[in-house]
Amino acid sequence: MTAIHVTNESHGIRWTLDLERDALLPGRLVNGHLRLDFDRNVDARGLVIALVATEQWQHTETYSDGQGHTHTRTKTERRELIREPVQVMGAATFHKGETRELELQLPVPPLGPATLDATVSRLTWDLDANLDVAGRFDSGLAAEVRVLQPTALLRAGVVRVRQFALYPAADSETDGAHASVELDPMPLCVGAPFEGRLTLEMERPMNLQEVRAELRVKVRATVGSGLDEEITTWVARLAGPGEVPAGTHEIEFRGELPPRDLPTIELPHGRTDAQFHVILARSMARDPHLVRDVAICSTTEL
Repeated sequence: MTAIHVTNESHGIRWTLDLERDALLPGRLVNGHLRLDFDRNVDARGLVIALVATEQWQHTETYSDGQGHTHTRTKTERRELIREPVQVMGAATFHKGETRELELQLPVPPLGPATLDATVSRLTWDLDANLDVAGRFDSGLAAEVRVLQPTALLRAGVVRVRQFALYPAADSETDGAHASVELDPMPLCVGAPFEGRLTLEMERPMNLQEVRAELRVKVRATVGSGLDEEITTWVARLAGPGEVPAGTHEIEFRGELPPRDLPTIELPHGRTDAQFHVILARSMARDPHLVRDVAICSTTEL
């Protein structure tokens, strides 16, 4: 979490905006300070600052050209999802050389949605400040911000998650092996460390190249002909090459998720789901995968 400092010169007004943090918490106020320096006389009708969420999603579209050939192309759609305006100043007249400073408190929508940094489905937030100027072009400033996905919203069921995604431990089985994967904390958090324990039960000896763990996030555009992508956010080698004998084996491990915003989220036109894979890598054969569902938040403050 870092503070925001943004400046802009727009139609004779110099803007300076400071926010206490760039990562906003749903249902909380974010404090800030705004300074306006006027390089000309201005008759203002009012100043409005809004938090604006924009959703983006991708799908395929089939069309025919002039020769009757059929083609498929990827189309990106965008829609303003939320706009939370706050009027911070009414009508006023300002003279050249004048300065106005304002203390701000901006409410963040209680349910987000959280920022999502993917391609086929995406959610961005911007702070949009606009001074309505009589008889001239309006003056303004824009700054990109992030809205976080709290643990509380996942646990409260605001976002649907898979059945065992919030359990500290979950079981999985594949041909010749059974596993219990325990992760702490759960949900996992973007940019934060975690610990894990793999309990692996082998029905028979298996010669492996390695035992590998991967955290994968599946992102989908939930529309007709919507696209999807799978993003591997974390990889670790849990064991090297050799024969794993039949019986029970325990492996403890640690990791840290990258700071990329890939939380478990549900949008009007998209969603994400995350899975933890334990891969028994074999030479010249199909690699068995032991898979459990997980959930990912982007803050543990709430």
